Amino acid sequence: MKALVRNVNWLAAAVLVVAIGFAWLQPIRFFGNPDWASPIVQLAMVLGLLVIINVVRQWLCQLPARQYRWLLISLVGLIIVIQGLIAINFVDVARADPFYVRQQALRLAQGSQHWQHYFMIYPNNVNFTLLEASLIKPLLRFTQIPWSILNVLRFIWIDTGLISGLYLLRRWHYWQPGAVALSLMWLVSVPVVAFGLFAYTDGLVLPLVLDSLALLTLGLRLTGWQRWSILISDGLLVALGVVMKTNLIILWIALGLIGLVLWWQHQFTRRQLCGWLISLVMTIGLIFGAMHAAQQQAGYTRQADAALPATSWIAMSLNPKGDGQYRHDDFERVNQAPTATAKQQQTQQMIQQRLHQMGVTGTLVHFLKKLRVFWATGDFDSFKLTTQWIQAPRWYLNHQRQLQFWLVLMTQTIYLTMLVQGVVALLKRCDWPVTLLALTILGLTVFHVVIWEVEGRYALPLLPGLMLLSILGGRELPTWHFSQPIRRQLTWLAVIMATVSVVSLWQTSQTTRVNDVVLGSQGNGTYVESMTQTLRPGHSVQMTLVTGGRNNVLQLKPIASRGVVTISLIKGERTVQRWRGPANKLATLNYPMTAAGRMRVVVRNTGKHSVTYGVMTANYSPVTGRVTAKQHDYLQYVVKRHTSKPQTLTTGTISLAVVLLMLVATSLALHRLRPATEA
Repeated sequence: MKALVRNVNWLAAAVLVVAIGFAWLQPIRFFGNPDWASPIVQLAMVLGLLVIINVVRQWLCQLPARQYRWLLISLVGLIIVIQGLIAINFVDVARADPFYVRQQALRLAQGSQHWQHYFMIYPNNVNFTLLEASLIKPLLRFTQIPWSILNVLRFIWIDTGLISGLYLLRRWHYWQPGAVALSLMWLVSVPVVAFGLFAYTDGLVLPLVLDSLALLTLGLRLTGWQRWSILISDGLLVALGVVMKTNLIILWIALGLIGLVLWWQHQFTRRQLCGWLISLVMTIGLIFGAMHAAQQQAGYTRQADAALPATSWIAMSLNPKGDGQYRHDDFERVNQAPTATAKQQQTQQMIQQRLHQMGVTGTLVHFLKKLRVFWATGDFDSFKLTTQWIQAPRWYLNHQRQLQFWLVLMTQTIYLTMLVQGVVALLKRCDWPVTLLALTILGLTVFHVVIWEVEGRYALPLLPGLMLLSILGGRELPTWHFSQPIRRQLTWLAVIMATVSVVSLWQTSQTTRVNDVVLGSQGNGTYVESMTQTLRPGHSVQMTLVTGGRNNVLQLKPIASRGVVTISLIKGERTVQRWRGPANKLATLNYPMTAAGRMRVVVRNTGKHSVTYGVMTANYSPVTGRVTAKQHDYLQYVVKRHTSKPQTLTTGTISLAVVLLMLVATSLALHRLRPATEA
C-alpha cells in the first residue's frame, strides 16, 4: 500500500510537471483576450519569486509569535475589506448559462413555476437554480437589487476554503509561516476574486476540496458520535457539490479511496471503514433524493426527448477541429435530433467517427491538447467569464486590457511557482492528506482530458489544494545560503534577465495594439436560444446605455431585417446623432466622440415592413440590475471607443518600473541568502 500511495503521488507530480511545461511555454491564447509576456519574462519572474519566497519564509519563521499573529490578522482583515469593496463595486450582468440560472431563479423567487426550455436541454443546472432562488427570495423582501449581497455571500462561502486551509496548517504544525503564506496567496489570487463575482456553480465548488479535507481531519481527531457527525457532514458537503457540479464525483470517489488508505494506516478499523463507505453512499443518495423532491415542488419535470445525453459532451470533446472545449455547432447538431434515442444515436455516431478519424496517435495528440486547456492557465478562465457589468468602476472599463496584461503576468507567475513547489510536496510526502489532493488532481485531469469536455475553469476546485501543496513543498525545500561570489554572480544574472525582460515587455506592448475599447455591452439572448423582438411599422423600442468612458461606436444586432428604421442616440436632452436606412445596414453606428455616462438609443420602424432585433428578455435590467415583476426586452448592443491611434498594452516606463521592482526585491533577497559565517 505504501508503494501504491507513493506511485499515486508521483503520478500526480508528473501531471504537474507537464502542466509546468504548458503553462510556461504554451499558455492558452484562444479564450478571451489575454495577452501573454514571452517565456523568458515568465522564467525571470518565477525564478525571482522563488528566491524572494525562500527569504520571506526564513524571515517569517524567525518573527516573534505576537508580531506574526498581528501580521496574519492584518492580512485576513485586508482580504475582508478588499473582497467587500469588490463585491459592491463590481456586479456581473450574468451571461450564457449564468444568465438562464439567474433569470429562472428570479422567476421561482417571484412565485412562478414555469421553467425555460433551456432547463429541458440542460437539466444539470436545475439544482443550482433552486439554490440560487432560495437565496434571492428572502433578499427581494428588502431590496430589488440583490446582486451585491449575493456577491458578498459568495465570497463568504469561498473563504471557507481559506479557513479550512488555516485549520489544516495548524493541525500539521506549519502555522508559522504557512498561515501567512496561504493568506497572502488568497489575497492576490485573481481566480478567487473573479469567481466570487461569477454567479455560477464554480464559486460553489471552489473551496470544497479543502473543506472536505479539513472535516475529515477533524473527524479523525474525535471519537464516538462527534466523529461520525463530522464525517457524515463531510459526506453531505461533497454530495451537495456533486449534485451541483457533476465533476465533483471525483472528490467523492477520492474520499472512498482515502478511506482504504486510512484503514491501512490503522486510523480506521475495518468496521469504521465500512461505516465510512456506507455513509458516503447514503449521504449522496439522500442529497439526490432531496434535490429531486425540491425539483418536483418547484414544478420542474424533466423532458427526456429535449435533454442532451451525457455522451454529447464526450462527442464534442473529441471534435478534432477544437481542443476539447464546448462547440456550439456540435450542440446544434445533437439538439436538433427529435428524440432521446435519436440524440443518443447521433452522439454515438459522432464519437465513433471522430475516434476512427483521429486514430490512436491522433487521439493521444488530441488528449494532449485537452491537457493543455485544462492546466496551461493559472487564471482558470477568469478573464473570459465576466465581460458584461451592471456596475464596474470607470478606471477598470477604460483600461481593462492593459490591467489584464499585468494581472495575467502576475497570476501566471504565482501559478507556475505553486506548480513547482507542489511537485516537490508530491515527491517528498506520502501522508494521506497529500494523497487525497493527488487523487483529486489525477481524477479531475482524467475526467476532463480523457472523457469529458474541457475548460480551464473545470480545474478550479484544484486551486486551493495547489496552494496548500505549494506551502508544503516550500517546507521541504532546503534553506538557501550562498557565498559572496555566488551571490554576486546570481545578482548579475538577475540584472541580465531583468534587462532582457524590459526589452521583451516593450516589444510585446508594441506588437499588440488596441484600437477598440469596449465600454459597455449587453450580449445575452444569443446562447442556446436566440431572443428577438419584432417591430411592426410605426413601433419603436428604446434602451438606456451606461458607458464607462468616452465612446464613438454603437453596435446593434438586427436579424436579417431589410425594413427601414430611424435610430436616435440621445444624451441628456441632446441628440448625438440620428440615422435612417435599412436595419441590416445600420448594425455599426459611428458618431462623434461622446463623454461617459447614460445615453438612450431609440429604434423606430419608419418603413413598411417589420424589423427584428436581438434582445435579452429578462426580469431584471442589465443596466441598473433592478428586478422587475414582468419580463422586459433589452436590446443587444456593444458600445466602444475606436481610435485611429491605437493604444499599447503598456508603456516602457511601467515595464521598467515593474521589472526594476522585481529586480530590487530579488537582489535584496539574494543579499540575505548568505552563509551564517558571513552574517
